[in-house]
Amino acid sequence: MLYLILSVLSGVSLVFIFKLYQHFNVHTFQAIVLNYITCILVGLAFPGGTDVLQTVVFQKPWALYAIILGAIFIGAFYLIALTTQKVGVTAASVAAKISLVIPVLFSLLVLQSSLKEYTFLNYVGMALALVAIVLSSIRPGADGDKRTPLLLSLVLPFVIFLSSGFADSLINYVNEYHLQANEASQFTMLTFTASAVIGMAVLLYMLLLRKTTFQFKSVWAGIALGIPNYFSIFFLIKALSAFGNDGAFLYPVNNIGIIMAGALGALLVFREKLSKINLLGLALAVLALVLISYQEIAANLF
Repeated sequence: MLYLILSVLSGVSLVFIFKLYQHFNVHTFQAIVLNYITCILVGLAFPGGTDVLQTVVFQKPWALYAIILGAIFIGAFYLIALTTQKVGVTAASVAAKISLVIPVLFSLLVLQSSLKEYTFLNYVGMALALVAIVLSSIRPGADGDKRTPLLLSLVLPFVIFLSSGFADSLINYVNEYHLQANEASQFTMLTFTASAVIGMAVLLYMLLLRKTTFQFKSVWAGIALGIPNYFSIFFLIKALSAFGNDGAFLYPVNNIGIIMAGALGALLVFREKLSKINLLGLALAVLALVLISYQEIAANLF
C-alpha cells in the first residue's frame, strides 16, 4: 500500500509542478528537456542503470520502439503541461489517466491477450471515459479573464488521451513480443535518453535561431520535475510487484487516486473553479475506471 500511495503522490505532483511553472513564468519546454536529463541521472544511480551506456543496447529488437516512445513521451509531456496551464489540473489528470482505455482495447482487439472476459459494464466504462474527458474540459482557463477557447479546451485533452493511450499500447506490444524480463530497466532508460536527446536537439535548434533564450531557472525547474517523474515510474513498478503484478487492479486504482488527488489539489491549492459539469465529468472518470476493472477490484477488496 505504501508504494501505491507514493506512486499516486509522485504522479499527481507532476501536474502540480506544471501549474507552478505558469505561476513562476518558467519556460516549460526547456524545463521538460532538462527533466529528462534529470531522469537519466537519477536512473544511473540505480543498479543496471549504466547498461544504457553500452552500444549493444541499440542492437536489441526493442531499441527502435524505445526511441519512438521517447519522442511520444516528450511530446505528450509538453501537451500535459500546456493543458494544465490552459485548461486546468483536473482536465489534464483525467485525460492522461483515463487513456488506459486505449491499451485495454489494444490488448483485447489486437494482441488478443486479455486475461478476462469483458462484460457490458466494462464497455460502458470505456464509453464513459470519453464523456468524462469532454465534461471535465468544458470551462474557461484558470487565469481569470483569460478564457481558453472552447475548441482548444477540448482538443488538448483528447490529444493527450490519444498520445498517452498510444504510448501505453506500444509498451504493451513491446513487452508482449520483444522485451525480456531482465531488460525493463534498459528499455526505460533508453526511452528517457531518447526523450532527452530529441528535446535537446529541438531546444538547440530554437536557441541557434534565437526563437528562445535559455533561462537558468529552467535547470532548477527541470530537476524539480525530473525527480518525481522518475519515481512515478519507479514506485508504480514497485506497487505492481507488491500487488502480485495485477495491473488490471492496480492501474485503475492508481489512476483514480491521481485524478482525485489532482482535483483536490486544484481546488485547495490552485483555486481552480470547477462547474457542476466539470464535477460530473470527474465523477464519471472515476466511475469509468471502476467499471473497466470492477472484477479485479472486487476480487482484491472482498
